[in-house]
Amino acid sequence: MFGAVLNFLVGCHHRKVTRPITPVYRVGEAAEETYVSCLSCGKRLRYDLTKMRVGKPISNADEFSRARTP
Repeated sequence: MFGAVLNFLVGCHHRKVTRPITPVYRVGEAAEETYVSCLSCGKRLRYDLTKMRVGKPISNADEFSRARTP
């Protein structure tokens, strides 16, 4: 409980993240944007493969605009 309140006030520093993920939905189709996920708060963050650096968070609007229907 205290951790959740502190996270709300200060925010997550995204120190523990997953490996970079680049989703590919179909063979021959251009790959989506590469991202990492924070293991503490679950937020997705852009990842630059050339600089090997974590970037800004991906907003929910970006995620929903890229959602694909089967």
